[in-house]
Amino acid sequence: MQAEVLSNDSLLVADLAERVLDAADERAARHAYRRSFNRLRSQLSLYPAGSRPSHVFESATATVRSLGATCLPLAIAVSMHLYPFCVLQCIPIPFLSVARLKRALLLRTIRNRSLLLANTGSERIHGTTTPLTATRASDGVYINGRCEYLSLSSIADIVLFKAELADSDQTVLCAADLRTSSVRIGQWKFSGAMQLSDTSSVTFVNHRVPNGHYLVVPDHAELGCISDYQRSWFHLFIAEMYLARVEHLRATHGLSESAEHGANLGEVARLRRQSLQLLDEYSIGVDVGPLTRTTATLKLRVSMMSQTAATALRNRGLAEEAGGLGYIKSQPTADARILRSFGVASFAT
Repeated sequence: MQAEVLSNDSLLVADLAERVLDAADERAARHAYRRSFNRLRSQLSLYPAGSRPSHVFESATATVRSLGATCLPLAIAVSMHLYPFCVLQCIPIPFLSVARLKRALLLRTIRNRSLLLANTGSERIHGTTTPLTATRASDGVYINGRCEYLSLSSIADIVLFKAELADSDQTVLCAADLRTSSVRIGQWKFSGAMQLSDTSSVTFVNHRVPNGHYLVVPDHAELGCISDYQRSWFHLFIAEMYLARVEHLRATHGLSESAEHGANLGEVARLRRQSLQLLDEYSIGVDVGPLTRTTATLKLRVSMMSQTAATALRNRGLAEEAGGLGYIKSQPTADARILRSFGVASFAT
C-alpha cells in the first residue's frame, strides 16, 4: 500500500495548499481552493468503475493513496466524494426495483456532468447536530435541520444525506443540489493544514428535494444495513490514505523499522484482503456484521500505527509533520467505540 505520487499531481497539490494557506481570509481561501482544485481534478480518477466491488475499490484507492501520502487533509476531502460514489455503484439493489432505476439515473448524471458528491458526517466526538427532518409535499420533500460536518463544502455539487420523515417512523435517503439559497454552508471547521479538507457545517432551510431524488426506507433494519455497508467503505478508504501517509513519513524521515511495524503491516494486508472478499460476497439478506467488524478492525489497526508514527515524529521534534495523524481516531467510527465492541474499555498506544 505504498503510495506512488506523480510529479504533476504533487505540484498541483502543493500549489493548492500554498494558495489556500497564504490567503488573507477564509473567503479568499475558499476562492483559491475552488480554482486550484479545478486545475487538479483533471489529474484525478474520480469516477472509478469495475465489475466487482473490490475492483471498484482498487480503482478508487490509487487516488486517495497518492493524495494521502503528501496531503492527508485533501485526501480526506476527495474520499468524501469517492467512497459514497463507490457505495452508490456497488450496494446490492434488487434488479427490478424503482431504487435500482433511480440509482442508474443518478450515476449517469454524475458521470456525464462530472459532478462532485459530498456526504454529511454522522458520528463525531465533538459538535452537535439538529436532526434532519423531511416533510412530504406534492413536488418532493422539504428538508430542515443542520449537520456539523460536510467535507468538500466549497466545491461539491450534490450532497447525500438521510432525514427522518415527519409524522412517520420512515427515513428518506436524499441526493440533493448543494448550490441553492436554501442550503447554508458555515465557516470552515478546522484551521491550519486541515482547512484543506474543506469541512464546514451545512444547514437546510426548507430545502426541496424533488421527486425522483429521494428514496423512502420504511424498515429501520434495512436502513441500518445500508448505513453499515456505507461505513465499511469509509473504513477502507480511511485506512488506505492514513497508511499511505504513515509509510511516506516513515520513509521521508527515516523512522526505524521494527518487528512490531512489520507485523502490523502483515495484519493490515490480511484484514484488507478479507474485507474486500466480504465486500464482493455481500448481497441482500446477508448479515453485514462480518464486513463492518472486519473493516473496523482494519481501521483500528491503522489508527494505532498512525498514533505510533505520530509519537515517533514528535519525539524527533517533528510535531508539524505528525499533525493530522490523530484525526483517524474519530473517523468514521471512533476508536473507543470499536474497542468497546471488542470488550476493551480503553487503549493507549
